[in-house]
Amino acid sequence: MLTTLLQQDAVPFETLHARYGALLVLVRKLIGVVPNCDPFLEIWPTAFRTYNVMVPNFLNLPFVVWGRGPREAIGLAMYIASRTAGCPYCSAHSCSFALRRGASPEQIAASMNGGAALSPAQQAVVRTARALASVPVQAPDDLSQHYSLADAEWIVLSIAMMGWLNKVMDALGVPLEVSTVAEVNAIIAPSGWTPGRHLRELPADGPPPRVDTLRSKLGVVPLIPSAVALDRRWMKGVPGTWPRVGEFLRTATGHDFPVLSQLRHRRAIRAIATMIRDNFDAASSVLGRQAKLATGLIFADAVGSPGLAAALRATGATPTPESALTALARAISPSPAEVDAAVVERSRALPPAGIVELVSFLAVLQMLHRLSAYFPMQQQLA
Repeated sequence: MLTTLLQQDAVPFETLHARYGALLVLVRKLIGVVPNCDPFLEIWPTAFRTYNVMVPNFLNLPFVVWGRGPREAIGLAMYIASRTAGCPYCSAHSCSFALRRGASPEQIAASMNGGAALSPAQQAVVRTARALASVPVQAPDDLSQHYSLADAEWIVLSIAMMGWLNKVMDALGVPLEVSTVAEVNAIIAPSGWTPGRHLRELPADGPPPRVDTLRSKLGVVPLIPSAVALDRRWMKGVPGTWPRVGEFLRTATGHDFPVLSQLRHRRAIRAIATMIRDNFDAASSVLGRQAKLATGLIFADAVGSPGLAAALRATGATPTPESALTALARAISPSPAEVDAAVVERSRALPPAGIVELVSFLAVLQMLHRLSAYFPMQQQLA
């Protein structure tokens, strides 16, 4: 696992709590744990920031916890996307998230094998999540036949979000938290899920997580101001409407990423633009911007996306000679990732922060790939 190369540089949880205390407490309240990925992502701070800008703004937190939006559908979409991508880590966490937001164990099971536990609308969500997380992507359902345009967009955003999370957690081989496995294993193991390389020994099964209660909902309220302050600082100066956000990105990266013109939720638009700006930024790059852009072309080829390749070329991407970096990019690009012992050994030539940077960058591309795949196909279906 790539995490074996990162252990010595991982940022201690004590340091993370000192830097982002309220944010980590809020995450624990929402999913039951502070994820093991955090110390690895903070090795290249842009990755940690990308993660924490994305999740609340793609999931409309904390409002989704309070019952606004299609809570159960979002949880099911996250889970199926993760199972389709072959990410055991995200499959466990998204199952826990779905159960906490009101999905039943029967619905989780039915999402994998079909059955009467799912409504026609939820079945459409499952098909769409599976389609967008497949490589190559398949034609998704038109979710607006079952949900409002606003709610359909939140569902698609959750699937796109899992594109980043699936790529990062799977590629790095982030260790699974024992408590998360204990609360979901009995529910998802019958469908063939195992933690794989993310956890060597299964813990005893425990009770599933509880659905959000009034007390748990109120418990996040005191933590929101600190989280909002971080969010505003990280996204400062980023527009939330088209065409301003396209002009902003063209100035920052050389390309306007027109998929943002299809979105209606301002907080998601700003979050995506922030992720793109930060991960394409030359000043914070350990690998060097040109070398990193070249790996994007490898990813675009692996997922069969000429549109993504064209967007990367617009930002200045050109192929580069084979190296440890391109070898790692080729191993990371498939879903699931194909990182074996030989790839890990060759990656010792790369700086730890560079490994995290590469994984985050390719994960941003996977997020964009899933998001971009939905809207053109919906236009064809209309």
